[in-house]
Amino acid sequence: MANNEIKTNAEIYREQRKARLAKAAKKKKSGKGSKVLTILFKVFVILLVAALALFFVGKQLIGTFFLPQKVLTAATYNEVELTVAEYNYYYMSLFNRAVSVSQQYDQTYQGYGSSYFDTSVDPAEQDYPGEDAPENVKTWADYFKHTASESGLLMKSLYNMSEEAKADGFAVTEEQQKEIDEQISQAIENLKTRAEEEDFSLDNYISRICGEGLTEESYKELLERDMIAQYYNEWYQEKAKEDISIEEVNTYYNAHKTEIDTATIRFFSVSYAEATEGSTDPVYTKEQAKARADQFVAKVTDEASFIAASKEFAPESMKESYADDSVTLQKNITKTAMTQLSEDFANWIFDAKRVAGNIAAFDVESQQAYCIAYIVSPAAKDTGIASADVRHILVQAETTATGSDGSSEPLSDAQVEENFAKAKTEAEAILAEWKAGKATEETFKALATEKTDDPGSKETGGLYEDITAESQYVPEFLDWSLASHKPGDTGIIKTSYGYHIMYYVGADETQKWESDVRTAIATETYNTWFDGLYNSITEKTERNEVIINYFAERTEKFVSNYVKNSSSTSLTY
Repeated sequence: MANNEIKTNAEIYREQRKARLAKAAKKKKSGKGSKVLTILFKVFVILLVAALALFFVGKQLIGTFFLPQKVLTAATYNEVELTVAEYNYYYMSLFNRAVSVSQQYDQTYQGYGSSYFDTSVDPAEQDYPGEDAPENVKTWADYFKHTASESGLLMKSLYNMSEEAKADGFAVTEEQQKEIDEQISQAIENLKTRAEEEDFSLDNYISRICGEGLTEESYKELLERDMIAQYYNEWYQEKAKEDISIEEVNTYYNAHKTEIDTATIRFFSVSYAEATEGSTDPVYTKEQAKARADQFVAKVTDEASFIAASKEFAPESMKESYADDSVTLQKNITKTAMTQLSEDFANWIFDAKRVAGNIAAFDVESQQAYCIAYIVSPAAKDTGIASADVRHILVQAETTATGSDGSSEPLSDAQVEENFAKAKTEAEAILAEWKAGKATEETFKALATEKTDDPGSKETGGLYEDITAESQYVPEFLDWSLASHKPGDTGIIKTSYGYHIMYYVGADETQKWESDVRTAIATETYNTWFDGLYNSITEKTERNEVIINYFAERTEKFVSNYVKNSSSTSLTY
């Protein structure tokens, strides 16, 4: 019984095993089941590997090789395309410009910069102050993001126009190319120094702070392209000025005569303002000031008597200033300038009835004074030269000394006189030295670089260009520069600064009034052209918002971190 039971169980086991093997063989024969699972598993693994590869390769392409930035288009205007790398460059340029302007305001207006752009606050967290900003621009970050595409397309369009304008005579001059090369070289040297300090390769550092996706080569190309675009912009304005006919000049002059004509007057004022702290000058009521102004007018019969009256009526604290006969002289004034003082005053001076010798006093409430004008030359065309270029060497005569507390203290009259005498002797010696040599402009330039006490022109060899009657120079300097000279003429003049050795380079011999008219017409022509181009770009730019949003967000994060973790300086210069 036992043996039969055992046999039966063994047979049952064998039968069950055969059944399992038969079933497995049947599945294998059909090709289903395990094969399908195997394929699905393999596909899943391939997709997973591919996804991981794309993720890491994508990060490498964007963050290391910058391929998308170089090939993707951020915005388009007509047929002009702006790559993402170029977009990033103009974004960072706008940021750096805002920082630079803010710093200039701080230096000029003592801290006003932060009310324009606060370099210590994330751009995304401060309002953009521009009144003409598009509706979607609320913060500085919005402004950078929105305007980068327009700025880039504008500069790229101007550059393309410069290429087309070569047929009309546009070309980058040797001097301009030298300036381009020097500026690019200086920018790259600065970047190299900072890249080494922060342990970056130059290309990675440039991409990091000048615009993601840029390399040294592409950054240099963009800098050069922008400078050429700017030179073309200037060339367009000059060409617009040169293309104006004399008929157009005369037509414009006749229509704007009162805006263009200039007059020369003698000017004096009698104040009725309240006394200033510490002043010992007499204080007049309005009625007393009028009576005094009337007394002044009664004494004037010609220009010499006006000068004499100004010395007599000058407040005690101003006597020294009025000892100079030129202090009351106002040359080549325009009606626009005088209107800022008083419209009635300006209308009287520029009335067609005015002749030399006319005199009148007006109550100018904005000045709290009675202002007196004597007509030296009535309003007419300014027939002087349009502008002049000169070189000079300043030999300064000190009039103050630094006190023990660091403050500036006036020197005695005797000491000032001695300093001016020494300055004159030195100026004469320098001019004699120049004349004893080759006596050329180049040798004068070299002497100016070596010897001048004027820091504003030391690096340019004493050069000041485009000097006009409106230029803000001391009268003696201006008079000599605009007087009739031949190129190469020299002279020595005295000003409040000391003695200037002057060298006449040359002039635009066009009469001043004609030059002003040509400038006015050319400016209108240029503004119409440029505004049309800019407005067209603003209206017709096609933005790839998805791409711009993605890369602008990356740049915004970098700028935000930079502002939070570093001093308030521009990134690239």
